[in-house]
Amino acid sequence: MPNSSNIFGRFARRFSRGDLKLNRIEAFSDGVFAIVVTLLVLDLRVPDLHDHNSVAELCEKLREQLPKFLSWLISFIIVCKFWLNHHHLLGQARYANYGMVWLNSLFLMFQSFIPFPTGLMGEYPSNPLAVTIFGFVMSANTVMFLVLQRYILRKLIKPEFAAAVDLRIGVRTLIGPVFYLIGSAAAWVSTPVAFVFYMITPLFFITPGGASDGESADD
Repeated sequence: MPNSSNIFGRFARRFSRGDLKLNRIEAFSDGVFAIVVTLLVLDLRVPDLHDHNSVAELCEKLREQLPKFLSWLISFIIVCKFWLNHHHLLGQARYANYGMVWLNSLFLMFQSFIPFPTGLMGEYPSNPLAVTIFGFVMSANTVMFLVLQRYILRKLIKPEFAAAVDLRIGVRTLIGPVFYLIGSAAAWVSTPVAFVFYMITPLFFITPGGASDGESADD
């Protein structure tokens, strides 16, 4: 009977193979990010007016859509922050192996889901479940980025960055997922408070850290 540890070892070694070009992975990733930010804005619709000349009616319709505009703005900033940190991270890799490609693909899968909770929260801004789902999705995206980051820094880091890498999990690294989860919990007390947490969290990582400065980029 085959040894299960040997089977697992052979399976794991398959993912460490490959010497793939990073430019193809970067191009694919950039395409996904571009589609995500485009889908975000599609939920913003021109309101229908009974009286096309009524300023008061248009103002009221636009006021009703403020939660959608706010959800779009928050998600747009978060996705742009993800893209910047992702671009910074891939710049530290020597090459890509199969493990990195699949981790990157899983990260992009979570990214592609962002328009759904964004639209849900914008449509039902006072519903705690809708606002909570947004926080869980953003926390999951952050965790997926951290997994990808840790894999690259451990296995694929360029020699010139290797000496500066700090693989310890610091407080700054955990700010992203923790704050999103706090926002999710806060939604059951006050959904506006949850919105505030979602707005301020990406500001901690508006510029990337990484091997060059000894910090971990959140996501």
